[in-house]
Amino acid sequence: MIPPPIIRFLEERANAGFAGTRDANLVPRGHRVSAWRVGPGGRTFTALLPDASAPHVLEALLDNGRLAVTLEEVGTHETYQIKGRYVSHRPVQPPDIDLAIRARERFVKSLRSLYPQAEAAERLGASIPAPGLAVEIEVDEVFLQTPGPGAGTRLAPPPEAGGSTA
Repeated sequence: MIPPPIIRFLEERANAGFAGTRDANLVPRGHRVSAWRVGPGGRTFTALLPDASAPHVLEALLDNGRLAVTLEEVGTHETYQIKGRYVSHRPVQPPDIDLAIRARERFVKSLRSLYPQAEAAERLGASIPAPGLAVEIEVDEVFLQTPGPGAGTRLAPPPEAGGSTA
């Protein structure tokens, strides 16, 4: 469901992620995303979140099952949002930690182009927390969120194919 060019972006260039949930009263809450993994065929997506987010994320997911994740490349601000329905959760495993390390390295590399002082980029890179929780969703929709005339366009399924905008 996630188009192949966006899968490549997520695996090779995306370096910052945030997730959004809503509670039973529809109150939104944001969460840092330490890393991510696209499942086979782009039909599922796993967000790796810090332990501090676990209680709020799980409460919201068990209530309404919805998660939105926004991923970008800092520097270019190329940005996509993935929306989906909760499938499962688990503690992170060693390969997840490796994904988080690579995502942090991409983040710091992008920051160096914005902040030439190496220590500033490293300090900002340290702001990405280690993951403790892996949340898998079935992907329903993918949106372009890069600022510009196409921002907000649903990429998958194509607008004419229908789909929810929940």
